[in-house]
Amino acid sequence: KNVKRCFFELEKSQWLKNKEVINLQEKKLRQLINHAYHHVPYYRQVMDKKGIRPSDIKTIQDLQKLPLLSKKEINNNLYFDLFSDNHNKKKVKRITTSGSTGSPFICFVDRYQLEMRWAATLRGHQMTGCNFADKQVRLWHQTIGLSFSQRFKEKIDAFLSRRKFIPVFELNINNIRAMLKTIKNYKPKLVDGYAEAFNLIAQFMSDTKVDTVNVPSILSSAQYLPPETRSKIEEQLNSSVFDKYGSREFSGIAYECEQHNGLHIVAENYIVEILKNGKPVKPGELGEVVITDLNNFCQPFVRYCIGDLAVAEDINKKCACGRGLPLIKNIQGRVQSIIVGSNGRYIPGTFFSHLFKDYSYLVQQYKIEQIIKDEINLSVVKGLRFESKKFDELLSQLYKYLGEDTKINCKYVEKINLTKVGKHQAVLSKLKLDFQSIKL
Repeated sequence: KNVKRCFFELEKSQWLKNKEVINLQEKKLRQLINHAYHHVPYYRQVMDKKGIRPSDIKTIQDLQKLPLLSKKEINNNLYFDLFSDNHNKKKVKRITTSGSTGSPFICFVDRYQLEMRWAATLRGHQMTGCNFADKQVRLWHQTIGLSFSQRFKEKIDAFLSRRKFIPVFELNINNIRAMLKTIKNYKPKLVDGYAEAFNLIAQFMSDTKVDTVNVPSILSSAQYLPPETRSKIEEQLNSSVFDKYGSREFSGIAYECEQHNGLHIVAENYIVEILKNGKPVKPGELGEVVITDLNNFCQPFVRYCIGDLAVAEDINKKCACGRGLPLIKNIQGRVQSIIVGSNGRYIPGTFFSHLFKDYSYLVQQYKIEQIIKDEINLSVVKGLRFESKKFDELLSQLYKYLGEDTKINCKYVEKINLTKVGKHQAVLSKLKLDFQSIKL
């Protein structure tokens, strides 16, 4: 009921003029900052130290008076200083992720934030031409890291929303064929999933010359979608591809509309800054994504450094679709690779983020690299509660999915170096996938 109400609000607000959208954001920002100062010890301490009062933060530009919030700060202050003193921990949702950076991370969100993120998801699907009653297929993690009750709840939700889940963390020749057959028979209006999974499927179709599968719309997320990959997916699946930028902490942050000219920020939920050396970049420049969540009052994220890179768009640019929501030109820096197991499985890089999040107390950060077939290199920065016995349990999970004959070269390191563009890349493969060389 509440999600439905939120959806109708978002459906209406997307057509506001740009200035009206900014006014809406700034009204919510003032409420958030006032709450954070009076009920969240961390923000009160930070603001008092800088001599800032809640009344000093009135506009989006005023946010620059406040310091950036890192994942390290969140982890250090998670359960006490960053949690609102007028929220009950038992009544909020705990979210665990390690994302594309390989750093396990925990946060909390309240009910209203969850309702608004669900509503934004429905609106994002609507941008692709898919309405709530239309059939959908989701190529996703499905059950990795979920309890029995969570898996049951997802199945009920999938049934009611006419959404069919297909797991993509154990891809091989046979189940790619089965997946395409399922999609062809189910005839969904939208297929939603990881960019790397779509890329793998499109390459398989190209190499093996299987029958064409027609999908009206594809919503790609979780990784950077290069233009050549988009073209290949559209050609092989006879589809229109839409990009989505999201995260476990916030779900959908920005969605591509039917004009395919950038991604619309879910401005009713988030303020997105794109910074370089702490300053806003110019349109067309690459910078670090910094997010302020306007709806989560149990653990406010104000100027949170999410760890992604994006190319900024002119804040005053009007999209031909008529929506007043601000745009991001594109998201970069989220590049994951597919790891090939000795058992013939193709394991998307996002699988490892879901696996490692359940061992956040053991592993502070990790990197998986594959240079040759049947062998991977695993670099690990130990967590504060590292135990060899528990780590062996984690390794056994890796062998389960990659195959017992996979050689895992594990080494413990003090730190994992950044890529040339200043990102942590958790999964990297230098193998070239060629389905034509595989005996079918």
